[in-house]
Amino acid sequence: MLVKSVKYRRVHRVFPAMEVIDGAGVKLKRYIGSLYLNYLDPFLLLDEFKSDDPNDYIAGFPPHPHRGFQTLTYMISGDFEHRDSTGSSGILSSGGLQWMNAGSGVIHSEMPIMKEGFLWGYQLWLNLPSSEKMSDPFYHNFKAIEISKGEVRVNLLSGGFDNVEQKSWAYYPVVYLDVRVPKGNEFVYEIDEKMNVFCVVSEGEIKFDDGTKVKGGKLAVLIDGNFVKFYALENSVVLVGCGKPLNEPVARWGPFVMNTMEEIYQAIEDYKAGRLVKKKAVDI
Repeated sequence: MLVKSVKYRRVHRVFPAMEVIDGAGVKLKRYIGSLYLNYLDPFLLLDEFKSDDPNDYIAGFPPHPHRGFQTLTYMISGDFEHRDSTGSSGILSSGGLQWMNAGSGVIHSEMPIMKEGFLWGYQLWLNLPSSEKMSDPFYHNFKAIEISKGEVRVNLLSGGFDNVEQKSWAYYPVVYLDVRVPKGNEFVYEIDEKMNVFCVVSEGEIKFDDGTKVKGGKLAVLIDGNFVKFYALENSVVLVGCGKPLNEPVARWGPFVMNTMEEIYQAIEDYKAGRLVKKKAVDI
């Protein structure tokens, strides 16, 4: 009988979040897609919005275009309304997620319904393979799956954990976890060695198996191994993302992500000419 070897991933680098203002004036922490970490294949961007001050989020994200990638929005606390140019709409509330395939093109808005209170969530951009850049756009709204393992609580957002599976609408393997680890507890998770892996510490402080400590507001890129393992030095909230790299060229300009600059120029031209939305986005 073959016994699988265990190799815990080590921390390659730690990157701080970058404070940015996006949309019509929303204050964000940008972990991926920043001056510190531009791209972690296949992840293009990761933003965290977290505030109890309405001035930080009330302006929201008025209508804007996208082409060539997917977004996965996760709302921990708060309420946002999604609308697009085809007339589709939906509410994203606490514990909810929305998977959007921008594909060939969408124009949508994401606006807070709440006028006050605590807003906390993330938006992750996932690159599309070159073969799917012009795929039909779609949306899907769903809920996180809550899993308890001892004192550790995991909200399963995509992929599998502890024999539970959350359907993914990506075109390649993606695992996405919101992990809550009380002080003094550890988290261990087996992963595919070929995946790129990040851990975002939103709250608290954790220590990895190689001894590296990471505090809140920072992202750790992990390499070399088939297990993720960390220990909570404080009560901690950690976002774990794992994705199989595409290893394809990336050309990006604002809301468009393609493989070549010629394709970017075409997207800009299509948007200016009113041709960006080629097919109605459907809720699957």
